[in-house]
Amino acid sequence: MTLGQRIQELRKGLGLSQEALGERMGVSRQAISKWEGDQTIPELDKLIALSSLFDLTVGQLLGVETPVPAPASHSGTSRRIKLLLAGLGAAILILAILVGTLWSQVIALSRQAVLNEEYVSCYDRELFRTAECRLSDMELGFPLARGEQDLSMNFILKPVKELKNWSVIGLTACIKGHDPWGKHPDGTPVSPEEREWYRVENIPVSQGIASLTLPKYGGETVYVTATLREKGTGRTIGTAGSVFTVMAEAERRGDFRVTGIQVETNTAPQADVPESIYRAFPDSRFES
Repeated sequence: MTLGQRIQELRKGLGLSQEALGERMGVSRQAISKWEGDQTIPELDKLIALSSLFDLTVGQLLGVETPVPAPASHSGTSRRIKLLLAGLGAAILILAILVGTLWSQVIALSRQAVLNEEYVSCYDRELFRTAECRLSDMELGFPLARGEQDLSMNFILKPVKELKNWSVIGLTACIKGHDPWGKHPDGTPVSPEEREWYRVENIPVSQGIASLTLPKYGGETVYVTATLREKGTGRTIGTAGSVFTVMAEAERRGDFRVTGIQVETNTAPQADVPESIYRAFPDSRFES
């Protein structure tokens, strides 16, 4: 039941017309009609007067508390004090509702402003304070593109302090291979373009740690990019440049043999970042 419906029911229960109730409240019949039609809400002093007329507390009139039978013996606080306490409670309730509504609007506006922030290109600022790639042990000297051992890569990534509310949520590995001995099913050699191949793998990240295994590693090159997400807003940053590059070294010993594996780490890969975050990054050009 709405407040207007409650006022109408209580008025009729006392046998009062809208005009008679208006005279008691010091308002017009049209004002009573708007109250009962939920077009307007009585002011606080009118709520107190209505609750007194209907022998209810303001909270009971507003419907935020249920009527409680009066005690058998009632001595103590005067009716005037009770009305004042009821009015104070109603005022506190209304104030709490207003403050809550205002705070919700402030949060919504702040979030919208953040989501509408422009991104700028960032290629000279460090995004990661920790960036490590650890390779599993392998016996080198195997033929290029004909490896028989698995290569495991373990990645550790932690953003810089300017990205304290951001975390790495995923890595993407672009894996490129080359087969110098590639042939068609009929035995004819393939073209140089056909000897190059690549595939893409998405790598899940848990607390900044991820791993990737390449079965029968044959000297492939791996380019790893990262995606970060901001807690609360859901904004993301994706690196366009590689954070890790894993490359094989090969030399000719009759055929091409893999003699080493190098890892290059880039803690400042190219990426588009929110402008406010970009401005918060220290400029390495001015660091001593």
